[in-house]
Amino acid sequence: MSEVVSSSASRARLFPLFAGVGLALGLGSFEGASVQGIFPYLAGGLSTSSDHALWALTYFIVHWSLGISLMPWTTARYGARRVFLVATAVAAAGSAISALTDNWWAMLASRGMQGIAAGLLVPLSQSVFLRYTPKSRHGLVTIFWSNAMLAPFFVGPAIGGWLSTGPGYRWIFGLAFPLWIFAARLGGRGIPEEDGLPLPPPFDFPGFILLYAGLMALQITLDQGEQYGWLHSRFIVQSSLAAVIFLLLFAWRESICRHPLLHFHYLLKRNYWLGLLLLCLGWALFMGWASVLPLWAEQNLGYNGLWGSVLLLPIGLGAIPLSMLMDRLQGLMGLRRLASLCFVLFAVAYGTAYLGPGMGLQGLFLPMLFIGLGVGMLFVPLTMIILAGIPAEEIPRAATTSNFIRVFSANIGVSLLSVYWTRGASVAASQLRAETPLPGPQGPWPLWELGRRLTIEAATLSLDSLFRISMWLALAAALASYFLLLSPARLRAPDGPASYVEEEEMEAYPASAESAPGGREISCRGRDISIPVVSGASASSQ
Repeated sequence: MSEVVSSSASRARLFPLFAGVGLALGLGSFEGASVQGIFPYLAGGLSTSSDHALWALTYFIVHWSLGISLMPWTTARYGARRVFLVATAVAAAGSAISALTDNWWAMLASRGMQGIAAGLLVPLSQSVFLRYTPKSRHGLVTIFWSNAMLAPFFVGPAIGGWLSTGPGYRWIFGLAFPLWIFAARLGGRGIPEEDGLPLPPPFDFPGFILLYAGLMALQITLDQGEQYGWLHSRFIVQSSLAAVIFLLLFAWRESICRHPLLHFHYLLKRNYWLGLLLLCLGWALFMGWASVLPLWAEQNLGYNGLWGSVLLLPIGLGAIPLSMLMDRLQGLMGLRRLASLCFVLFAVAYGTAYLGPGMGLQGLFLPMLFIGLGVGMLFVPLTMIILAGIPAEEIPRAATTSNFIRVFSANIGVSLLSVYWTRGASVAASQLRAETPLPGPQGPWPLWELGRRLTIEAATLSLDSLFRISMWLALAAALASYFLLLSPARLRAPDGPASYVEEEEMEAYPASAESAPGGREISCRGRDISIPVVSGASASSQ
């Protein structure tokens, strides 16, 4: 792939580059987040239950993670511009199907299309932004990229709720369709035409099939386990065994494949697996609560989709400003202290949240604000800690693997939090019914009203219990961040990133360069990988 020196990019090309690719990046996140507060509306429009409507989010996330794993090879084979145009076309087609279909399975297929496209666009947008801008602007570019990706998670649910209570939820996807076309036209003008590598690495198709089958079997288990009774159901036992078998075969395949999709040998490093575990915990809890709280506000408190989703806006008020300061704060406090403080903020948020059947949404403003502060501090320190000690040429591979695992962890958070909320509500309802005497003829409420109030109280008590559990998990994560993670200064490779911006720059140049002409083969943990021999000219361009 011909290297393009960033200083030679014309100003006329930078506007369509950032406007088009940035719009596509934001649309990908928006289509994932906009359904978080409208599950009852999806259920009504597609003749299914709210529990099944939750799959519109989980299936998107599964395919989002798969798209991230595909990006390095597709870019190496076809070039960034072609991959961008195909990704936006697939997303536009998925949006059109979502807007028109009345079939639940067609909706899930279209959500998968949107997820694959969004997953491709996250690392691709990062790569083209940093490649075609001067190095002196990479700090601002990184802030733009991260906010374009994360801001829709905070405002998208409110927009989706507003559209659902007005013209209908289909307008979420109907309005996204022309925006995808517009983004494709702008971004196609901004990204220079380029070919893939002359000798791209072979695609690990068997590994991808094993990964896809394993993730889908695992997702079926998570989504339908509660409905079928978990291990009491033969169907769930079979799907669980299939998930284990396929994922173990995928891990074995990756260990022997010369050009694997993912590189799991990095999990042998202490900071990598522990930092990734903490990052997944914080992200999974955030995504789980961002999905469950609007559903509780709508189903149990009687709010419509708009107000149930407005509940999440304070998260953005805390996350976006703080995320802009993180590259400076890491120099003042240190990465381990920042990571520990992040989980302390999560613990404060979950510990101070109190839910009551008669409360107003304003009672959750401060806890949501603290969750936003935690999210704003989550990615920078833990990403730097995860990649500490990894040589610069291996950072794209290590980052692709960590991003894949982190994105998929959101599915586990959403599914498990929803399941335990339902189970806890059933247990609490049984206890309340046992302790509540039946009203007499002159009682304050009729029997049906008493049953409704008990159901609301039980759902609220279950969420309160989950808030306390989340608080203890966050406190344990804060202690682990401070006492168990190794100092990145002790592990940092001489050519490794010294700041979050440098880490983003290294991740932006994917591992597809491994098979470029001039690369040489070296041995790495029992497998051959190729590392390019960088000439003086190409080194200066990066």
